Amino acid sequence: MQSAMTDGKDSAPRKSTSPARIMVLGFLAVILIGTALLQLPVSSRGGTSVPFMTALFTSTSAVCVTGLTVVDTALTWSVFGRVVILFLMQIGGLGFMSVTTVFFFVMSRKIGLSQRLLLVRSLNLNDIQGIVKLIRLVLLGTLLFEGIGAAVLWIRFMPEYGALKGLGMGIFHSVSAFCNAGFDLKGGIEPFSSLTGYSGDPVIIVTVIMLSFIGGLGFFVWQDIWRNRRFKDLHLHSKLVLAISFWLIVPVCVLFYLAERTNPGTIGGMSFPEAMMASLFQTVMPRSGGFSVVTQASLTGVSAMISIALMLIGGSAGSTAGGIKNVTAGILFLSAIRFVRGRKRLSVFKRTIPEPQIASALSITVMVFAACFAGSAAIALIQPELPFSRVVFETVSAVATCGLSQGITPSLVPASQFVIITLMFLGRVGIITFGIAAFLGRDTSEKTKHPDTWVMMG
Repeated sequence: MQSAMTDGKDSAPRKSTSPARIMVLGFLAVILIGTALLQLPVSSRGGTSVPFMTALFTSTSAVCVTGLTVVDTALTWSVFGRVVILFLMQIGGLGFMSVTTVFFFVMSRKIGLSQRLLLVRSLNLNDIQGIVKLIRLVLLGTLLFEGIGAAVLWIRFMPEYGALKGLGMGIFHSVSAFCNAGFDLKGGIEPFSSLTGYSGDPVIIVTVIMLSFIGGLGFFVWQDIWRNRRFKDLHLHSKLVLAISFWLIVPVCVLFYLAERTNPGTIGGMSFPEAMMASLFQTVMPRSGGFSVVTQASLTGVSAMISIALMLIGGSAGSTAGGIKNVTAGILFLSAIRFVRGRKRLSVFKRTIPEPQIASALSITVMVFAACFAGSAAIALIQPELPFSRVVFETVSAVATCGLSQGITPSLVPASQFVIITLMFLGRVGIITFGIAAFLGRDTSEKTKHPDTWVMMG
């Protein structure tokens, strides 16, 4: 659910403390702190400071829970550097205001109205009611799911890495998967290999899928399912999230399998069970998960297009996932069907979607597409030698904070890296939120009412 909060005239003098502006500045501050920590010699395996752009890119990718990297995480960062990245992912996944709330709980301090407004904005909710209870559920749920995931992965990694290192691997990948961050520590097998070495491992495949899916459902959906249990009793938003998620997983998984079953670069050489697991993984991960068990550069054109579409759609509002959000995409699709059928109202599950929300969904989608187009064009101009299809894949992955890559990120020059950094930041903070923060306080009231006029369309 996209928030429709706007500040009236009374709040104009206090524009510097608006929720949107504090969110933008808060994320920026966390990114800069992370950059400074990653530039410390102790953060790199070589014991020397990494270049500023490398630290900035990695910090932004972690805070924006994206997963695109210009250097391999396992081969570049020390244990201290990995811990920094872990905390940056956790802060980015939950939102810095949710993490800040932990300190209020620990110190038994009352959470005031301004903090509640910030929490509503950071979770993309529409209502302040019950926000503190929701945050408690978010924090407890996160601890529970990440803890279970870490335990399962630890058991799986322990024979391969030993008890202590296996525990660290389990915690890192569990947090990364739940926060839909896409960072991995498997570079020891092959740089930038993600989880391609585990395509036939059901324990790792299923655990990562479940963590990413649950994290991408959205915190409000958690609360709704916990309270109401039965599908028919859920709020409309939760029903839409679950229904759309089903249609984006089951049919698309079959389509991906059909498109790749004869491709030796992906699943062509796998047994049927392994191929179906890999297809399911590839169906879930583009919606912001960021891990991969097949080489993305080897995808057929059809599968690459499917992945781009899934990245743009993303997960649910108020979750750790990115994209325009599944409900936004669903509303646009259903609105198009309504228009073709000649219906005046958009009704779903016996509820009517207000026209302003449809307009909001369209605005969000247009701005995301514009950001992808501008980013792709900029990188193509800076580095014309790069295949444009891979540039588009990379920029969509950045805007959607997904992290899947067709292998060109390490070859980006600083100017192109800055383009990707900007896109990741916009994708995580939200283009709407960033716009409100940038233009809040300007007089945008309509002083003149012009007559309505129909124009030719179609």
